[in-house]
Amino acid sequence: MIETTLREFGLTDKEVRVYLALLRLGTALVQDIAKEAGTYRTYTYEILKSLREKGIVSYVIKAGKQYFSVAEPEKLVNILREKESKINRILPDLKKIYKSAIEKPKVEFYEGIQGLKSIFDDLIRTKKEILVYGSTKKQFQLMKFYFPNFIIRRIKARIKTKVLNEKSPESLELHKRDKEELREMRFLPSHVEFPTTTNIYGNKVAILSLEKDIVGVIIENEDIAKTQRKVFYLLWETIGQNTKH
Repeated sequence: MIETTLREFGLTDKEVRVYLALLRLGTALVQDIAKEAGTYRTYTYEILKSLREKGIVSYVIKAGKQYFSVAEPEKLVNILREKESKINRILPDLKKIYKSAIEKPKVEFYEGIQGLKSIFDDLIRTKKEILVYGSTKKQFQLMKFYFPNFIIRRIKARIKTKVLNEKSPESLELHKRDKEELREMRFLPSHVEFPTTTNIYGNKVAILSLEKDIVGVIIENEDIAKTQRKVFYLLWETIGQNTKH
């Protein structure tokens, strides 16, 4: 029981043997400690050195000879307290590292029209306001029947949206129904046309590539979502100011 507990404290098998031998002897020369512990004298010096570094063995010189002794057993408890105190000091830093690891962005990749539909389903499930900038026209072209149905589902879920898109026949037609479809829309300058559409909702950002390779990515990360939200509102306010002049 004693040996097992000392190993759990952090001592090696040989350190346990030497420590207990010295505990029994009280104060002793290295050759006596080696004999009591059943270890070689040379190894015993190294083990005693290790125990000294751990703070549980000390030595004195008497008549030119080195005598070793152990600290009071309570010292083991003090060592554990010191270790705990040191850990507590760095605990906030350890928590930050741990938090950064578990909060790494979660990324989901989708391909094809069916993949895009999965992303639109996630927009509905999240039930948060959706900020959109990109191409409404391309979404209608790719998902002629699904996209109008998505709008109906969004309205039923009472999910509001703000949209920055190109001025196309599709977006102008949508614009007429902004109020009843819980939408605010502003138009990008005529020379600006995005090959992608970006949706910002909750702590997620969904980016849809709508031209050659039809793919979508959902990035779930609070900081990325916050940054994209700021970018959106910067564009939103800039375009709003320009339309007033």
